[in-house]
Amino acid sequence: MNKSENDIQILNDTTRPLNIFHRSIRIISRFANCICRRQTKLQHTDSSLEKLTPKDKDKKSSEHWVFDPQESFYYYWSSIVSIAVLYNTVTLIGRSAFLLLQERLLIVWLICDYLCDICYILDTLIQTRKGYLEQGLIVHDLVKLRKHYIQNPTFILDILSLLPTDFLYFIPKLYLLPSLRFNRLFRLYRFVEFSDKVETQTNHPNIFRLVSLLTTILILIHWNACFYFIISRWIGYSTDPWVYNMTAPTGTTLTTQYIYCFFWSTLVLTNIGEVPPPESDVEILFVTADFLMGVIVFATIVGNVGSIIASMNTTRADFRQKVDQVKSYMEFRKVGAELERRVITWFDYLWLQKQVTNEDDILESLPEKLRVEIAIHIHLAALRRVPIFSEAQSGLLVELVTRLKLQIFSPGDYVCKKGDIGKEMYIIKRGRLSVVSDDGTKVFVTLEEGSVFGEISILNIPGSKSGNRRTANIRSVGYSDLFCLTKQDLWEVVAEYPSARDTLLERGKAHLRKDNLLDEDAAQTAQQDQEALPDKVAEIQENIDKIETRIARIMGEYKANMNALGQRLQIIEHLAEEKHGVLIDDKHNQQNTLDLINIGTNDNNT
Repeated sequence: MNKSENDIQILNDTTRPLNIFHRSIRIISRFANCICRRQTKLQHTDSSLEKLTPKDKDKKSSEHWVFDPQESFYYYWSSIVSIAVLYNTVTLIGRSAFLLLQERLLIVWLICDYLCDICYILDTLIQTRKGYLEQGLIVHDLVKLRKHYIQNPTFILDILSLLPTDFLYFIPKLYLLPSLRFNRLFRLYRFVEFSDKVETQTNHPNIFRLVSLLTTILILIHWNACFYFIISRWIGYSTDPWVYNMTAPTGTTLTTQYIYCFFWSTLVLTNIGEVPPPESDVEILFVTADFLMGVIVFATIVGNVGSIIASMNTTRADFRQKVDQVKSYMEFRKVGAELERRVITWFDYLWLQKQVTNEDDILESLPEKLRVEIAIHIHLAALRRVPIFSEAQSGLLVELVTRLKLQIFSPGDYVCKKGDIGKEMYIIKRGRLSVVSDDGTKVFVTLEEGSVFGEISILNIPGSKSGNRRTANIRSVGYSDLFCLTKQDLWEVVAEYPSARDTLLERGKAHLRKDNLLDEDAAQTAQQDQEALPDKVAEIQENIDKIETRIARIMGEYKANMNALGQRLQIIEHLAEEKHGVLIDDKHNQQNTLDLINIGTNDNNT
């Protein structure tokens, strides 16, 4: 009876992995059928597709099932695949080395193994439909996607990782041997891809690099510890001082086995080397390889940690350099101690708040479109708080938000004083400002976050009793961050929006009327002058046209007279040349006559 029960138990143990494998196959089949039914249902229920040609239907259906690598779904799916890859990387070698670990949680390991296999299969299906860029656009053609995936070197790795090596479990000598699943490690590249993606998207890349480095080192130490235990089992436990001592009081427990092997691996790979010396040739070769790998690991740790620390301190080093330059300048120019203290405290506030005084330097690497969108996201809500801009055109606001600049004021600094020429308007981002008397002893009102001031002075409203002068003293209570818009930037923008300009002026006038700061007569006169300005411009333009016509007529007459004068000069030159030729001929004739007379006289004398 005992023998038959043992046979039944052995049969059950033998068929257990087969049953689990069959259940996993059924789950995968049901999942695939569910996907097919859902796709069929979508194709039959979408009425809009009935109006399209078959080619258009296929195109729409394929676009629905193409996965963009830049979307959130693919990112989160990659995280799931990375967990599966990390599970195989850590557990397969551990279960192969420590048999107690494999035996105690056998059912759990088998379930996790086949869940990871399902994840691998789904990931392969997703890879066949993963889009890629072609001429700047995501490709949605399924034929191209499959061809691109097959031509990719990762296709071979994915196929190797899916080979059903679990069927070798049915060989008695290889029964439930975890090392048969080592081909699952061919998909390790997916974990590397996901790590690169996280490093790009995280807001703390240096911390992530440090965590990734530590994880890699721990995995290497883990694998080396497992190899040490495997070699100890192959040589024989407790056969010499170097191998694992199974005769220790707690040497047979799983916890002690793993902790000691991990400790031994850490000592060797960090080149501490305080371990029993190897005795056999296999032990010497293994320890030598470990020491060589330890040198590489140590150099990698030092290099990467140094690089990470340097990257983390780059911003602070640049900031400290600017501070040192300003301090050197103040010392050279003999700046007073009080002013020097204020400058240093301003820099301290700037560093503690992680503020950037010149945002253009940070965003200059981005295209104009993205810079505008960032500026809209940061400044548009604040700009809409300004009464004169609350209902302005969207295009005008978009132009203005790109002109806002951040200014930081220290405690006690005056943002503006009464009587100053108004060249900027301010929006309080953070901090508090006080409107104080001329001597600064009395506080009339306190302005807080979101408050706006100075917008009237930059509009140049005709008829304003204060002109473009400041009407109050405004002082910063503590450290205050203000967004500033200059008059020049405002008028450069509104020049392209005439209707918006008129609307802003009317709202500014209404605000001045409310405070009784508008001279209606002067405003009316200025408005009349403004209305008469087009007529005056037209009259000036007409006079300019008349002057240009008269100048053109004079120039024509001048050219005609010059042409006539040139012709007369040519005639005179021609007559002078003819007269000069006649005179020369007469002179030659006279000379010839005289020569003949002289010749005749000489003959008579002879």
